[in-house]
Amino acid sequence: MNAVHPDGQVVMVVEDELLVATTLEAALEDGGYRVLGPVATVPAAIGLLRTSPPDMALIDYRLAATTTETLLASLKSRHIPVCVLTGCGASQLPPAYTGLTVLEKPVRTRTLMATLNRIASTNSPHAVE
Repeated sequence: MNAVHPDGQVVMVVEDELLVATTLEAALEDGGYRVLGPVATVPAAIGLLRTSPPDMALIDYRLAATTTETLLASLKSRHIPVCVLTGCGASQLPPAYTGLTVLEKPVRTRTLMATLNRIASTNSPHAVE
């Protein structure tokens, strides 16, 4: 089984609910990740992608009156692994989200960290045997 050393791993957080965003940020930092953001809009996230590409992204499906589908296309084109947070079930997401890791809100910190560690170990040069 691979173990990951998240130090140095950068996770972009895209979440429009301030309390959720700050909770995610604290959990990620406590888990050894560096946080890019959090940001609350797709344009802000795309701006971050241009200047500071992350190792992976943790994105909310719905931001206010819009979705992150446009952002998802940008992340996929850059081969950045994505974990989607949503208040609805994975089966209710549009086809663009098929095959992605989806966590339903509210998500337990332990579940979130295990999921991100799995993504990081699959996609990271920091993974070790």
